Amino acid sequence: MNDETRPNAAQWKNWNEISGPKWVRAAAVMEQRLAPVNDLLLGNAAPRPAEQVLEIGCGTGATTLLLADAVGAAGGVLGIDISAPMLALAEARLAEAKAVQARLLAADAQIHPFPAAAFDLAVSRFGVMFFAEPIAAFHNIAAALKPGGRLCFAAWAGIEANPHWQAPYAIALRHLGPPKPRPARSPGPLAFSDPDYVREILAAAGFAAVTVTAAPVTLAGRSAAEEAELAALFGPSGALVEEKRPDAAQRATLIAEMTAAFARFPAAPGGDGLALPATVLMATARRP
Repeated sequence: MNDETRPNAAQWKNWNEISGPKWVRAAAVMEQRLAPVNDLLLGNAAPRPAEQVLEIGCGTGATTLLLADAVGAAGGVLGIDISAPMLALAEARLAEAKAVQARLLAADAQIHPFPAAAFDLAVSRFGVMFFAEPIAAFHNIAAALKPGGRLCFAAWAGIEANPHWQAPYAIALRHLGPPKPRPARSPGPLAFSDPDYVREILAAAGFAAVTVTAAPVTLAGRSAAEEAELAALFGPSGALVEEKRPDAAQRATLIAEMTAAFARFPAAPGGDGLALPATVLMATARRP
C-alpha cells in the first residue's frame, strides 16, 4: 500500500513530511511544555506493574518512556505511530534509557490488525484525533484489549477553552484570512473537541463505561517569544501559516504580535516562564 492509497493519506504525508519533522526539531521544548498533560494522562490511565500497554500515536517516545517505567520489566509497551521521523527519535530515546520492555511499530491503528486480546491498557496523548476513520480505529483498539481492558486518552478541548491557541490563531486569522473550508470533524488537533462526538465514536466501536471529562491543565511555556515561534508551527495557527505561506515580512509581523499576546499570559509560579491555561478532554472506557 503506497501513501496515496492509504485511508489516511493526508495525515501520513503531514506527519512524515511536515508536522513530524517540525516536532522532532522542537521535541525538547514541546515535551517540557506538555509535561503537565503527561501527568494528567498517566494519573487517569493508571498503568500497573506487569501490564501490557498499547500506545497510540507514541510520537517521539516521551510518554512511551513513562509507560515503560510504570509497567516495569515484567510488563510491556507497544508504541505505534505513522511518523517515521518521530519514531526514529523515539527509538533513540528508548535505547538510551535501556527501556527494553518497550518496542515501536510504524502502523496506523485504523488499518493495522493488532494481536487479539493482548493488552490490558490502550493509551494516547493527542494521537487519536487524526484518524480519517475513527470508528474503525477504535474497533481495532478494542479488539486488541483483553476483556475488561482499559482505554484512556487525552484530546484537545475546543479552541475557546485553550487561550494558548486562541490568541495566536486570532492574530493569524486577521493577517492571513480564513483557512480553506474543510469537512466537519476532519482529522486534526480539534477533531475530538466535542465530548458527545467522542462518546458516540467509542460506543459505536464497542466500548462500554465511556466517560469524557474536561480537565484544566497549565502548560509550561518558557518565554513569550518561544511560544510565538511554536504557534507559527503547530496547532490551529501553525496550520493556517502552513496553508497560507506568508512571506518573511508577514511572518515577522505575526511573530511580533503573537509574542506581545503571549507576554500578557501569567508568569509561571516562581516567575520562571509562562503559565498557559489549557483544557484537555480525558476519555476513558473499557472493552466489555
